[in-house]
This record gives sequence, C-alpha cells and structure tokens, in this order.
Amino acid sequence: MTGELVTAGNRNLRRAFCTLAAETPAGESRRFGPLTAACAGVRAPLFNRVFVFDAPPTDELSAAVAWMAERDVPFWVTVAEPVVEDVAIHLADLDLVQTVEQPGMAMASLDEIPSRDSVAEIAEVTDPDEREDFSTVTASAFGWPPDVVEPVDRAALAADDVRPFLGSVDGHPAASGLLVRSGDVAGVYSIGVVEEFRRRGIGDAMSRTVLRAGREAGCRVGVLQSSEMGYPLYERMGFETVVTYHQFELAD
Repeated sequence: MTGELVTAGNRNLRRAFCTLAAETPAGESRRFGPLTAACAGVRAPLFNRVFVFDAPPTDELSAAVAWMAERDVPFWVTVAEPVVEDVAIHLADLDLVQTVEQPGMAMASLDEIPSRDSVAEIAEVTDPDEREDFSTVTASAFGWPPDVVEPVDRAALAADDVRPFLGSVDGHPAASGLLVRSGDVAGVYSIGVVEEFRRRGIGDAMSRTVLRAGREAGCRVGVLQSSEMGYPLYERMGFETVVTYHQFELAD
C-alpha cells in the first residue's frame, strides 16, 4: 500500500506543477526520458522543477537541468528519496547542491474527514473579487512578491483540475487553499494563513475543507507535501509520511 501512496503522491505533485506551467504566460514543460521538467517562468524555485522519481539516465538528467537553467529562473530538482543516491553521484558535474527536504504525506482513505468549527468562513472561489482576495492572501501568507503571485494564481484559478478556496474572518480575507485532482487523488496545496489570523485552527479547517471537496469529487486518497510548521497538524489529521522529497538547486 505504501508504494501505491508514493506513486499517487508523485503523480499528483508532478500534475500540479505541470498544470501551472501550462497555464502561466511564460510557462512550459518537457519530458526527458523518465524525467519531467515543469517551469512556470516565475522567480521562485518552488514553481520551476525537474521531477526525478525514478533512477535517471545521466544524459537525461543533464539535459533536463540544462534546459531548466536556460529558462533563467531559479529552480529545484525534486528527487524522491529512493533515488537520491542515484542523483548524488552527479551533483558535482551538474553544479547542484542540496537545500531543503519535505515530507510527502498521504491519507490512505478520505472516508472519514470530519469538518471542524472555525472562526473563518471557508468557501470555493467563484467570482473576480474573491480571486483578487485569494491572491492577496497567498502573497501575505507565503511572502511571495506580486510578480510571482499574479501569474501563478491566475494559472491556478484557470485550471480545470485545480479548485481554490478562500477563508475569511469577519469579512477579512485570512486563508487560502488549493485542491489539485489527479484521478482519484486529492492533492492539498497552498494552505496559507495570514499571520494575524494564525494559531486559531484556520489552517486545520481549510485543509479539511479541501479534502472533503476532494472526497465529494470522487477522490479516495489525500496527499500533500508538508512544511515543518504544518507537520504536527497533518499527523493529527491522520496523514503519514510515505516519502521524502529532496530539493537540489544550482550552486551560487
């Protein structure tokens, strides 16, 4: 079962960022053998990635890194834990250094996702004013500049398999979340809470809302990549770490 959850998480992660790349004005993606490079064309490595989920042929890995470097934006090479050693032997030749690690977490069943009472009113984004509020929240919650937020949020809001959610407290935009579907898998992304509204259970409520929306859309499994801050929350919700993603970037 763990292997199936890892595959589900990998596919959803790749789907999410390929979708963004397809919808952003400067975005593009390309396959290099078993590797996929997805570039949204914005100046944040999170949104420009080479995904390495299987042992990569040396020439394909080199070609993918070179292609991404030509885009002239910061990027990550995202490597799933089973093949880190296969990439590590090429680090010096590719001028890559390891930066952060992220746990890939999965919830094997969405049958029981109880809602949680929240001070925030959470609803799916449907009109232009809400879309502007969604962008404002994500910029504040994650500290992203406008030249990153605007094209990425437009892409997320335009994609068929991506559903954005906005949380408000007394009419003030306070939290964001995204559901990214891939088959019967619900991916939880961009759970962000504006600093003044944190530590009030809003991130928990938003995550549950996204998962319940996925279940109602026919998804059976939930997946996400957790931050250090969010990890205890997701463990309490029933997520388990099934894989670790290692991020590599070009050396300075």
